[in-house]
Amino acid sequence: MEENKLISEVGRVIILKQSSKEIMNKLLDTEYIDAKLKELSYEHTSHTVVLKYGDPAGNKKDYQVIFKDCFSASFNTWLEGMSGTVPEKPDNNFFLHNIEIEDIEVNGIQLYKCSLTIPMMDCQVTCVSIEINYPN
Repeated sequence: MEENKLISEVGRVIILKQSSKEIMNKLLDTEYIDAKLKELSYEHTSHTVVLKYGDPAGNKKDYQVIFKDCFSASFNTWLEGMSGTVPEKPDNNFFLHNIEIEDIEVNGIQLYKCSLTIPMMDCQVTCVSIEINYPN
């Protein structure tokens, strides 16, 4: 049985929101662990974070996760092991290690709190919805 939550009812249309557990199960199916990070960006005009990842060798099509209607997004590059001048652009590739999503409520609004662990970087996103796009 799905763990959808009733978000609103307008006339005869009922809008259901997937639980964080359902989204996590779908993400696990994408085999994101150790996948190469190909894009991680924030679009301030649409309040959207885009995460794109795939096969390190580039042989498979990429997955794309879109975090929509974001209330907050933070990206932190680790300085661990760096000395001297911090490079403008890291030379190393980044690989996803963990994604955690939990359901939270802020001022009566149902949100997702997402934590991404990408060694040498971490990311926190709080958003209204999450869309997973699978390769064709």
